[in-house]
This record gives sequence, C-alpha cells and structure tokens, in this order.
Amino acid sequence: MELSEVLGAAGGVSVQCLTLYIPDRDQFGTALADQRRWVLEAAELLAKIGGGVTIMPPVEGGWIAESGQIVWERPVLLYTFIRPKAFRDLLVELREFLHRLGRETGQGEVAFEFDGHFYRIRKFDASKE
Repeated sequence: MELSEVLGAAGGVSVQCLTLYIPDRDQFGTALADQRRWVLEAAELLAKIGGGVTIMPPVEGGWIAESGQIVWERPVLLYTFIRPKAFRDLLVELREFLHRLGRETGQGEVAFEFDGHFYRIRKFDASKE
C-alpha cells in the first residue's frame, strides 16, 4: 500500500528529523534571560531546512554538573523533517547557530538529534567578529 496515495498526500516523504535543544540555563545553572530569542532564531532556521518547524512546550530535563549534582532545566525542543537539499545548503548556517548558541549562552555543551542519533558539541568555534 502506498500511504501517500491512499491518503492523498503530495510533495514527497521526509524521513530524517532534525531536533534542536534550546537551554534555559548556562553551564553553571544560571537562568538565561533570552531563551525565547534563541527559540525563535532556531525556528526560523529549521523552517528553512524543512519547510516548517514544530516548537514543543518547555520540557523538564537535567544534566550532571562538574560538581556531580543534577542541574534541572526547562529546555525547548524544536524539530523539522528535513528537505535534503535545503539541509545541505544550510549546514554552515546551522553550525554557526549551534556554536554561537553555545558560546553566547555559556553552555558546557549543545545537543541536537539527527536521524535517530544524538550529538553533543563541547568545543565551540571562535566568534567571527
């Protein structure tokens, strides 16, 4: 059975999902003042990559700090099902965004998921300014 035909879908099938995690705390557990700005910037980029974006409400999560304590936070997850050409064309912009997010919000790491794999960026590119 061809599901897209049965349901009347057009435009092809997207199978690879890209998810970004936008933190609400820095690496020391201090709340960020501008999480919403980062969410909206990420949403704009993901919409270009996939033709649309879904923004989840803040979720609860935690990570282990160097002290061994769990730092609790409320990250926002955004995702899109990529369009391969747009994804390839925007990889440089995506890298710049993720590394700037890490630098400017004082992260120990920035996480994202792609195609069922979880990635961590721990060393951020230097600012181009």
